[in-house]
Amino acid sequence: MAISPMLGLKVLFGAGMGYLVALRIYGGVTAPEIPPDKLREIARIFNRLADDLDGGTGENADKGIADRADALAASVWDNGRNSGQAVDAFRGLYQGAVSGYAPLLAKDCRVVAIGCQAYAELVEDAHEGLAQLEDLILQIMWVVTFQPMTTALYGVAAARIAALIKAAKGLKSTFALNAARIMEMTVPKYAMTTLFYMAIDGAAYAAGSMAITKGVQLAHDRPLGSAGENAEEFGKIVGANGAYVLGYDLAKLPFRGMPTTRGIELGARLIGSGLGYTPAYSAMDGDGELLPTYDEWAAKFSGHGLRAVIFPPGWKFK
Repeated sequence: MAISPMLGLKVLFGAGMGYLVALRIYGGVTAPEIPPDKLREIARIFNRLADDLDGGTGENADKGIADRADALAASVWDNGRNSGQAVDAFRGLYQGAVSGYAPLLAKDCRVVAIGCQAYAELVEDAHEGLAQLEDLILQIMWVVTFQPMTTALYGVAAARIAALIKAAKGLKSTFALNAARIMEMTVPKYAMTTLFYMAIDGAAYAAGSMAITKGVQLAHDRPLGSAGENAEEFGKIVGANGAYVLGYDLAKLPFRGMPTTRGIELGARLIGSGLGYTPAYSAMDGDGELLPTYDEWAAKFSGHGLRAVIFPPGWKFK
């Protein structure tokens, strides 16, 4: 039985949103809303208390409360004028029970401080991991759904341009006829249509992709970046998407004249994404890794694979 594209989209969104709800519940359990900066402040308080008790490890290492108390206590029984059973009892009690308490308390305070710092990092790492996973899920869903929308938009715009060119050719003027001939001679049809498609497709994909990422960052209290950084990121995505379009077209070149199958469509999309989009984006980003990693290939296969399954070749909005 053929899969209805609308049914496929409903299943995709239902599964994706259900997984995001599960992530939120999981995040509430593994990363409770304890601000990491508060945990680090608690750690600093316990470290200061430990330093007050034992003097710390710097130049004041022998000037802590414990050292001063030991010195004062020792001055009691070292004083030749103080002697007797009471002094001996005080000395035994202090050396046996009291003197060791402050250093042990200082060590315990430092253990608590280390635990608070580690827990702060754990909360941050959990939130960061959940944000990355949520962004990945939504990006895969965007890869699946955005293409039909931009294809429909491109089809409408292309029809308008075709009508405009036809009307221009119909004008009985030397300028209009010569302009049409010059355009046809100097600008190949493929370049015109491809560049036009790149502009629409790239801008639409970049806008949706960045909107998803910024929404996830906002939800997880991640930094959103400056306007300049976001504009630069937008340009990188648009440029990389142009490389994707070229890679996709080159991959389908050997199959010209043949019926497009789901397998051919999936292969072309993976080649365009893995050997076009990612290398171009990495080159502009300057991260040194041009080819996709194993995880990136898995994400591409998930997104484009679902796209090929849900939307068969040649599918259009009706």
